[in-house]
Amino acid sequence: MIYHLLTKEAWEKAKQEDVYWPKSLDEEGFVHCLTKEQLLEKGNKLYPNESEIVLLQIYSNELESLCVFEDLSESGEMFPHIYGHVNLNAVKFSKLLKRNGDTGFTFETNECSA
Repeated sequence: MIYHLLTKEAWEKAKQEDVYWPKSLDEEGFVHCLTKEQLLEKGNKLYPNESEIVLLQIYSNELESLCVFEDLSESGEMFPHIYGHVNLNAVKFSKLLKRNGDTGFTFETNECSA
């Protein structure tokens, strides 16, 4: 199971098109996560001006695209990367994360339609 963060607008577009194309590898928004700690750290770093973002939980074995685990930042921390699109039938669920003041995003979530 892997996780991905994206804006509400990108998620709405993905639902209309029945597929989600992550940002390119040249943009850090392409990073997917394995743990809650990674999610919160990346969410706060990548989306500093968003008040809400969408969290996707993805079945990696149901992806139609290549998924590999890499350390692109040379930090020693491995992140999954999806090379291609996310077919929406691979999305187990989605949650809406809200910014908690100056402390950043938290896991106090509301349901968000998948």
